[in-house]
Amino acid sequence: MFHLLNRLINMKSKFITGFIVLVLAGCAVGPKYSRPEVKKNEAYAQATTKTDSITNIKWWDVYQDTMLQKLIRVAVDSNLDVRTAIARVDEAKAILGYNQANMFPFLDYSARGRASDFRNISEQAGIAFPQNSMALLGNVSWEIDLWGKLRHANRAAYADLVATDETRKSIYISVVAQVAELYFQLRGLDERLEITRRTYDTRKEYLHIITLRFEKGETSELDKLQAEQLAAAALAQTYSLERAIILVENAINILLGQPYSPIVRGLQNNQQTLPLDIPSGLPSELLERRPDVRSSEQQLIAQTERVGIAVALRFPSLNLAAFFGVASPDISNLLNSDAVLGSITGQLTGPIFRFNQNKRRVDAERAKAQQFAYQYERTILVAFAEVETSLAEIRTYTNEFNARQTQENATGRSLMLSKALYDNGYTSFLQVLDAEREYYNSQFEKSVALENQLKSTVRLYKALGGGW
Repeated sequence: MFHLLNRLINMKSKFITGFIVLVLAGCAVGPKYSRPEVKKNEAYAQATTKTDSITNIKWWDVYQDTMLQKLIRVAVDSNLDVRTAIARVDEAKAILGYNQANMFPFLDYSARGRASDFRNISEQAGIAFPQNSMALLGNVSWEIDLWGKLRHANRAAYADLVATDETRKSIYISVVAQVAELYFQLRGLDERLEITRRTYDTRKEYLHIITLRFEKGETSELDKLQAEQLAAAALAQTYSLERAIILVENAINILLGQPYSPIVRGLQNNQQTLPLDIPSGLPSELLERRPDVRSSEQQLIAQTERVGIAVALRFPSLNLAAFFGVASPDISNLLNSDAVLGSITGQLTGPIFRFNQNKRRVDAERAKAQQFAYQYERTILVAFAEVETSLAEIRTYTNEFNARQTQENATGRSLMLSKALYDNGYTSFLQVLDAEREYYNSQFEKSVALENQLKSTVRLYKALGGGW
């Protein structure tokens, strides 16, 4: 038994020594990654504040509406896209572990036993057949990473893992932004529905008054028809807005990962306290902050490593195989020194002539890497464009909202004067209807401008990579 252990230890020592020599002699082939140069401005052209960044604030500090905060938390926990992204991260972790295992030797085992009775046949034929045999073997196989093929594969798998996790963060940010945008849209629809209902009630009063005057012969049928037309238009608009509210509520419920239920409201849009002058930071920070940019770069890194794998496949590979064990025709003799078996085999294989197949494989992987490089640059350009667009939206929607407020005040005053003139017989009812229609439109458009102003703030926060 001690003799058996000594033989196994000696063979193991020689095996490890040989492996160390081979690893030290090996070298990785293939390109090494370097980040592509990208064009970027020193500052955002649309920015009004050039210091710090809103993304230094978490979303629960940006959105002060407690009901909105609750909706976002539910979405982050239950959204099916987020859950799918988390599962993909788990998959990428498993693939990385699978690739890392290739760096180590594989140890398998086998056991074999045979029992037979050929004594009568062997005696007649004069041939000796073994009657019984037992064997217990351990098999070791190891591919020596001479040219870095396995190391490239590991680095590619790790880059894929990081890219997948960055994609998860992108989805997280997108879900937070979608919930916030839809919530502001829902509150905007609520406001416009209330405006429309008030308008309908006012127009019904107009219609009632005009109808009484028409019946007394004090006004024309045309005035009555015009008043009836405007009242019906306002009523139809209420149904349209109710339908839109249900659609938005459904969209929010999908983000929450639940079937339809009415969305509990919090603050109205005109009660929200989002900052209007939002610091956007510097363009150079965007490359490190936005998850989609980082994910795109990690995909490029992974593909660069796959080029290294393709290059390594053009060189010979070295595989070591060994088995250790015992074999004997009698199970009682398996522990004897004579029953010990062992062998180490090294096999070097490599391509000689394959009609440029291996070269084409390298060319194909390099072309893929170039594609990922272009996509990385495009992702950066899109990121910069989204920030500039969002900054411009915030500025212009803020100015539009202020102008709509002035418009609402003017049209409200005009409506009051038109009604006074009509009641005293100085103008036609058509002027009153026009003034009332303009007043309603100004209220409606002011509500839309405020909603868009809030939503543009959300889009900037998302464009800057904040929220996670």
